[in-house]
Order: sequence, then C-alpha cells, then structure tokens
Amino acid sequence: MVITDPLDGREKLVLSNYAMGETGSILFIDTESGEGESIKLPKGPGAWGLVNWHNEKLVVGTCVDQAYLHVLDLRARKWSETLEPQGEAYFWGMTLGSDGKVYGGTYPGCSLLQYDPVNHTLNNLGKVSANTGNQYSRPVWGEAPGYILVNYGFDTCGMKAYRIESGEFVDFGAPGSQIKWVTSELICAENGDNGRLIYYDAATLQPLTETIPAQLIPRLTVTLPNGQSIPVRQLADNRLAGVRGQEYFIVATPEHHSEGNEDTVVVVLKPIPVEAPPTAIFTLQSDGKELLWGSSGFGQTIFSFDPVGGTFWNSPSVCDAGGEVYGVQFIRDCLFLSSYVGGDHVVYDPAKPWDQLNNLNPQTLRSVGPELIRPEGRSVIGPDGGFWTGWSAKYGVYGGGLSRVDPVTFEVECWLDPVPQQQIAGVASDDKFIYFTTNGGASGLPHRAVPCRFGIWAPGKGLVHEEIFPEEQEAGNAIVALGGKVACGVGARICIFDRESRSFIHTASVENSCQWLVAIDSQTAGAFCGDQYWEVDVDTGVSRFVCTLPGFVRAAVIHSGKLYFAVNADLYVFHRLIPKR
Repeated sequence: MVITDPLDGREKLVLSNYAMGETGSILFIDTESGEGESIKLPKGPGAWGLVNWHNEKLVVGTCVDQAYLHVLDLRARKWSETLEPQGEAYFWGMTLGSDGKVYGGTYPGCSLLQYDPVNHTLNNLGKVSANTGNQYSRPVWGEAPGYILVNYGFDTCGMKAYRIESGEFVDFGAPGSQIKWVTSELICAENGDNGRLIYYDAATLQPLTETIPAQLIPRLTVTLPNGQSIPVRQLADNRLAGVRGQEYFIVATPEHHSEGNEDTVVVVLKPIPVEAPPTAIFTLQSDGKELLWGSSGFGQTIFSFDPVGGTFWNSPSVCDAGGEVYGVQFIRDCLFLSSYVGGDHVVYDPAKPWDQLNNLNPQTLRSVGPELIRPEGRSVIGPDGGFWTGWSAKYGVYGGGLSRVDPVTFEVECWLDPVPQQQIAGVASDDKFIYFTTNGGASGLPHRAVPCRFGIWAPGKGLVHEEIFPEEQEAGNAIVALGGKVACGVGARICIFDRESRSFIHTASVENSCQWLVAIDSQTAGAFCGDQYWEVDVDTGVSRFVCTLPGFVRAAVIHSGKLYFAVNADLYVFHRLIPKR
C-alpha cells in the first residue's frame, strides 16, 4: 500500500511482512529518503490482506493457522483489539469498498468478510461459492462502486459480485473465468477456456464489445529486462514502487501501455531498509565441509551457517517466482534447489558472484510447471547422481510427479502421476533406487483420504515395485533409506521396508505422527515425532524414546557427526548422539 503518514505527513510505501513460525510485521519505507520503520503485529505470522483506510488506519489480514484481523491507528501507532473470524485460517487479500468498509476473502471457508472500521466489528457475509470443494475466495476488489468482486476456486473457478446495497451475491461472466483487474469503470477477466480477455462494464456487469482505449487500462505491473512482471503501486509524483523478494525499487513511469504490451524498465534493487525478522527454517542440508545450508519458510531464500564460527548469510530470492525452497542437495560443489510455487529447479554456485536478476547465479533451469508446482516430497541425490524431486500437482488438481536434473548438463526430465491422482509426499534414495510415498494431499483442494502408496523407482526403468499402505495409515514427508532398508513415517508408526525381500518387515510404534526421519547410521533412524525424538533400529524394528524436544521439528540433518534440527526460526544441535544401548 501507499499512504500519507499522518505522523509526519510523508509518503510511505507500506508492506505486510510474513514470518513463518514467528510474528509478522508491517514495514514502512519513506519514498523519498528510503528510511524504514518496522512495527510488529500483535500476533500471527502476517500477510496477506492490507488496506489503507483514509490514511488514518491500516487494516491487516493474516494467515496461516488462524486468520487474524489487526487494525493500526497510524497517528498513535497503536493496535486495536485483534479480531478472529471463526473457522478461517487465511485472509486472502482485502479491499476498501465504496461504502467505506473493508472486505476480505478467506481460506478454507471461501467466504467474504466485512470489517466496519467505525465500530471495529467483523461480519461474515457468507460463502462465495456453494461448491464445498472451493476453499479459496481470492483476490477481492472494491473499485467498482456498489460492488465487491471476488474470484473463487479451485475445484471449480469463477467470479462473483457482492451487491453492497442488497447484500446478495451475483454470478457474472463465463464459468471458469477469473478477474484480472478492476477500476471504477471496467472489469477485466480472463476466460478460463481460451485465456481471452473479456471486459465488463463496472456499473452493469455486462460484457463490452468495443475496443478499450489504452488510457483506461491501469498500469498494475512493470516488466523487467529479464521478462519478469512485477506488481507496482503508483506514488503521488507518478513514480512506481514495487517489491521483488527481499528488495524493493522505485522507478519513473514508462510510456502508457496497452494490455499485454508494456515497455520494459531497468530497476535498481534496494534492500528493504529494516532488519528482517526471524523466520522458520524450512529445510536443512550439510555441504559435507564446514557449512550448514537451509531455506526459510515462504521467503524464497536460502542461508548458510558456520556452526564453529557462528557466522551466517542470508540470500535474496533464488528465483523469480514467489514461494519457498523445499529441496536442497549439494552436487559438484553446487547447491541444487527445488522450489514452490513455480515448479522451479535452481542451481547456485557459492563460489561465484550472486546475479539472480540475470539468471546467471543462481540459475533457474526448466520448470516442471504448470503441471507440477510444489516439491512436497523434497529432493535427494539418486543412485545415478541426479537431483531427484517429488512433486505435488498444480492448484485444483490431485496428482504429482517425479523430476530429475542432470548435474552436468542441467537437463530436466519429468514423469507425471507415477501414482494417479496422488501427490509425492516423501522421497528417499540409496545406491540402487529412488523410494517415494504418496497421499491424497493437493494445493487448493481438500485433503483426500486415499490408500497411500510406497513406490520403488529405478532410474532408466521407472516404477518397479509398489505397495499399498492400509487405508487408515497416512503417509507423509518422513522417509529415509539406510542399510538396505527404508523407514517410512505412516501415522504413529515407522514402517520398515526391506530392499532385498521387497516387503515391509517391521512396524515400530511411536507416540505421535512422525514428520521427519534422518539416518543416524546404517542401522538407526532418528525420528522426529511431534515434540519427541525417537530412534528406531531398522534391523529389529525396536523403537526407543530418547528425549522431549523444544517444539515441532520441521527439518533435521547430520553435519560433522552431530544431529542438527530446527524448531521454527531456531537451530538446535545434539552435542553428542546418545548411545543406542
């Protein structure tokens, strides 16, 4: 958002910052001086909704487990009492309506919420779509007088208009269409069948057949020389401000454009001028030398850490798409990454200068999108030396796939739906095979209870063996190969598969669902189960509780003979591994 700050009368670019596993913040950047200010939210990790209410208040809608609505008095810099809509985990964007009230879309309720800034009350106006498979109402627009316009998805997609005066939802446009932008005069939507742009009168919601003058098309993005399109906000002096990952820019407005045909602009990227808050560690990996590497939750960044010296480094965004890095592996002294939301493969050489803007280092390789977008299964080094990743399908589709990157040629191969309509939940490897588990998860759709699978994939051959877990057992990310065995976290059990007999030979019980497994040695699997750490002997199937942990562990890795693990933004280490017997 852009505001005129009542505290000092200066124009500020305002960002709503998300800090996974921690507490989010609101960031202010003075558009002239470049000075920054950060204000911590009362609770929650932050994002996605942000509305400037008449330069008096900022209305902030957040996610991820519980949607919070925060309101900041700009002059006093004080928060009002937080409002919590029942049953909603996300605010998916917000807008200011022509009635002076603030409206927001949600997940998983696919609802439209109305906030009254005068009375500080929050009202649920109802579901935008009657299809229970549609969990998302996003984004929302209030520019058309008398209406709030909403997209919904993802089982089916469409558009709705909420008439403010009558309080009713109205269908308009072709089924499957999605709104792209709205002004006080026009609604631009993209046809779901052919991608053609259709324009509607903002007063009547009726389609227009005449050519739209270029001056009526708002400038919502700029295109960088690398082809990337970046959303922008217009400043008071007609300059444009935008954010690219951990950096921002302000540029002069290029010549006016027509839809889909805009001039490229050269930008000078500047670091966001406040200290970045702690953010959850999402992935951990050892370089086999002196450094630990990892990624941040929903920040599209990586980091390195020297456990001996205590020094660390955080990167800018590793690729153009937003999201986060799931898979991290070192091959030939380069860091190979797999990333949500673009289905990207990325290679970074730490010995060379950083130049992501020109796709030199890190370099984004061929994507597996749009069919596959989320590397849910993470990434491993296969028996053939390739970089293998397990994927979940695009929004609104049940399914998944496997991909392989050749570490020498950077050639990318992809195999869709090794198990039809199931995502790859976890991936492991040894000197012979790739192993994977599947489940009924998906992006943008309700989780399905399905018979989860265990598969063996031979490079060059494909799927060579498959097992079906009992229906009540849910497979997840936890899978590791060690000593000719494969340990899989399936519910509150660790199922142990023997490579030679090609059968599950043991089931070890643990008290909680296992979310992460790591090979301690060729016989012992370390299991992170809720806030407990267990060790499992894969030869005998005997499990042993070791200790209580400081919280839910998202990632763990062996580095220099020690076991490191992450809880939210904090990194922990067992200074010695407790003897097994």
